[in-house]
Amino acid sequence: MINDNSSYAERCARFGSNANSFLLKHQDQSFLAKMVEEQVELLEGNRDLYNRIDNNMKNGVFDPFFIREHGEIYTWRGTFFRKNFPNGFWYTVDFNDEDHLPFDPESGWTTLITIPYQITRYFARVMALASA
Repeated sequence: MINDNSSYAERCARFGSNANSFLLKHQDQSFLAKMVEEQVELLEGNRDLYNRIDNNMKNGVFDPFFIREHGEIYTWRGTFFRKNFPNGFWYTVDFNDEDHLPFDPESGWTTLITIPYQITRYFARVMALASA
């Protein structure tokens, strides 16, 4: 056991970061291309529109002109996340609320702060981790 002054949350974050780094080295490019293509097909094959929606999500921008398209991609990504990372297969650390550790994947708060953020801002990484 490492004897350091790190909090439990910091140790969990370090472990998760190391695990993610390992998994990202083993990502499957054909799987990633297939998952992007599935999302493009939701938009009737319009890759430019997919890129626009994806960039909007990454940057926290909502374009009300494409509300239906945002919703379709968001829903697909939420389903993808839950299918590939069921409870017990992902974690997060809320450094502002270390009193509620260890991490509880059944917690509504944990789900609320994690899944929407990951499927919008970091979905490329989510897909890469799922492909490993």
